[in-house]
Amino acid sequence: MEWVVAKMVLSLGAVLLLMYGLVYVLKRFVVPGAAGTHQEIPIDIIGRRALQPKKSVVVMKVAGKILVVGMTEHGMQTLAELTEEDIPARNRRTGGTEVQARPEKLFASVLQNTLQSWKKRNGERVHA
Repeated sequence: MEWVVAKMVLSLGAVLLLMYGLVYVLKRFVVPGAAGTHQEIPIDIIGRRALQPKKSVVVMKVAGKILVVGMTEHGMQTLAELTEEDIPARNRRTGGTEVQARPEKLFASVLQNTLQSWKKRNGERVHA
């Protein structure tokens, strides 16, 4: 009975060792870049617009090129390549900082405008 348990533990160890070896070989030789030897390519998202659920268009800068990419649940497809002049100045990156408003500021301004219009409709005095 003890021999059966020992045989089972040894078999399990052999299977786990084989799986580890297979993963190592796949990472090392079959899947390029999986071992962490790939170079980092900077990707900057300039803008994104959702068209439908799970469908959007993204403008991104990759390796010095500005690309318009369509994204769906089935994959990505390059739609166009743009130049720097095609992008509005407010969306360009300057000195490593984006010239776009932060989401907190956008929410605060939308909330303030909504409250002001609600107060005007209800006849309350609006404070600036």
